[in-house]
Amino acid sequence: MASTSDDTARHRRRLGSLVTQRRTMLGITDKRVAAKRCDMSVTTYTKIENGDPVNVMSYKKLEAGFELESGACVAVLEGGESLALADGGQLFVGGRSTRVDQEQLGPALRQAITKWTRLIRPDITLGEDQAMSDGVLEELRRLGFLNESDNS
Repeated sequence: MASTSDDTARHRRRLGSLVTQRRTMLGITDKRVAAKRCDMSVTTYTKIENGDPVNVMSYKKLEAGFELESGACVAVLEGGESLALADGGQLFVGGRSTRVDQEQLGPALRQAITKWTRLIRPDITLGEDQAMSDGVLEELRRLGFLNESDNS
């Protein structure tokens, strides 16, 4: 089904919001600096942030300058909800999702479980705390959120 003009405008506005968010993430406060980084005029760059139409080459320049995956802008313009970053992460309006390092996740979860368990039940023994952490991590492995080989 082809996009309506309302859909197209909405997708361009979403892309504009994501681009603004990405600029902020990169620590760029001045649109002139952002435009220069993307090798385009400030007028063209501002059109993108405002959700106005520009040519496909401008989106390609933006992707290169803002470290986005190739085709990330077109994906949003076609209805995608997120902007794919070159580092493998995803940028959503209002937030960011990154790839999780499995080697760091297990120990981080164990630390978080211990912290909150002790806040809720300060009298917990070390063995009980360990058993609770082991149980939570095992359940996350069973559900597929952690690798089987993660023995943290």
